[in-house]
Amino acid sequence: MSQSWSGRPRRDCGAVTFEAAIEFEKGTSRCNCTICTKSRFWFAIVQPDDFKMRQGEDNMSDYTWIPAGKTESHLRYRFCKTCGVRTFAKGSDGTFYAVSIVTLDGFEQDADVLARTVKYQDGRHDDLKHVPTDTRLL
Repeated sequence: MSQSWSGRPRRDCGAVTFEAAIEFEKGTSRCNCTICTKSRFWFAIVQPDDFKMRQGEDNMSDYTWIPAGKTESHLRYRFCKTCGVRTFAKGSDGTFYAVSIVTLDGFEQDADVLARTVKYQDGRHDDLKHVPTDTRLL
């Protein structure tokens, strides 16, 4: 069952807020590509119809990069300009959002479900269908 979540980068910031309908039972992800590993990005994929910016679009900054061996970026990472926290990424084709779990207000109440549903992806080797050999630091 989908649950609607409000999100913001930091509880005391409030410059950016959004809503996302997320079914944690469908899983959350952690990836071992360099950017996800360095930022410890933990996310849930959300369809565009299940995501809504509430405020702060003008307070967002973007980051994109082209992975080695690719010709274009596949994600647009969004940050709050006030506090610097990454709130979500958007697929460059517009077909999904990758919402940062730790920006969701009250996500801790579902910690048991979240812990059981983490899926690890081998983004470092461009193999998102398989688990990396080492997940200890993800």
